[in-house]
Amino acid sequence: MARLETRLDSLARSLASFRPERGVCVSLFLDLDPSVVPTANHLSSHVRSVVDDARRRVDELSDELAHGEEVAAREDLDRALAFLEEDLDRSGAAGFALYVSGLDDVWHEVPLLAPVRDAAYVGRTFVLAPLLDSLERDRELILAAVGRERGTVWRTRGGRTELLEDRTEEIGRRHDQGGWSQARLQRSVDEDALDHFRDVAEILAHTIQPGSGALLLVSCVEKQRPIFEALLVPHVREALIGWTTVEAHAGEDALVSEARRLLAARLESERADLLERWREASANGERATASWAVAIEAASDGAVDVALVDGRSLEAWICPTCHRGSLTPGSCPLDATELVAATGGALELVVRGTIATAGQARRVEELPETDGIAALLRFPVSGRRR
Repeated sequence: MARLETRLDSLARSLASFRPERGVCVSLFLDLDPSVVPTANHLSSHVRSVVDDARRRVDELSDELAHGEEVAAREDLDRALAFLEEDLDRSGAAGFALYVSGLDDVWHEVPLLAPVRDAAYVGRTFVLAPLLDSLERDRELILAAVGRERGTVWRTRGGRTELLEDRTEEIGRRHDQGGWSQARLQRSVDEDALDHFRDVAEILAHTIQPGSGALLLVSCVEKQRPIFEALLVPHVREALIGWTTVEAHAGEDALVSEARRLLAARLESERADLLERWREASANGERATASWAVAIEAASDGAVDVALVDGRSLEAWICPTCHRGSLTPGSCPLDATELVAATGGALELVVRGTIATAGQARRVEELPETDGIAALLRFPVSGRRR
């Protein structure tokens, strides 16, 4: 069933747990950066190169695939080529992922918020590591333009912005009646403005749920910020990532670019905090590892809380029966099934196992003190070593 995905986190968890009942998994990635793929002709060239690479991978697997699986994989690639050449809408996307397993009725079109390298994978699992940059940017951002008379709230996620509430009022006109002294009028207007601030703060309290991970940017003149912030409930105040000022009647576009800038800074800070946590845990002999072998075992057991990776990987193997990973070839220790090469290697085994069990998988620029992996564990694993 064809489906355009708008919630990348839930899709990633689904893909991480998916195992085909009859066919194979095809994962295709396209870089849509205009500096790399500026025209339709360039895009067509990239598409054909990626699909041709996938076809070569099907050729390499032909001895392992049943005849029907091989035929279905080639049909999946024909369908993918037709879609990517004729129907792909690249507007607003920095990259694109397509996940297909025709015999199991799987087809996911995924516009990405971050660029990816052109790549093709064919195997018994979908590949998720190229999604990491987009996954961490797929955060719900609440934008609020607040003033004495204005109260507009938007939600933006995955490059799409929607209006949630518009409580803009013309407070002064409520009192355009004779008989009001200037002092009395001013007091009344100030009280109405405060009530208006309370209304907007209440909307935000209902919009941003505790623990949701949503972040808030507020446009408000500087002298009104302390008043409005004091009206926010604690979990909304914690979600606040910054303040800005826009023109009185500016729309959401004026806020989106500033929200993205603040989000980038927030994500950088989160990655730095996670890396510091890992370093402290590692130094104190707590549940942390820099070993691919241990991280793979932990990911298989659902023991990875946080996996920090820098893109490096090692060759790895997986049991086709129970799907446990291993850094060494041979037989599965649980069911003695012969291990097969893992699509995407050690990096993919750790990322997929972490995402499948609701852990955090984050890409960092570099991990100079490791071979590309730094993981915080929920509980020890039998082969634990740093």
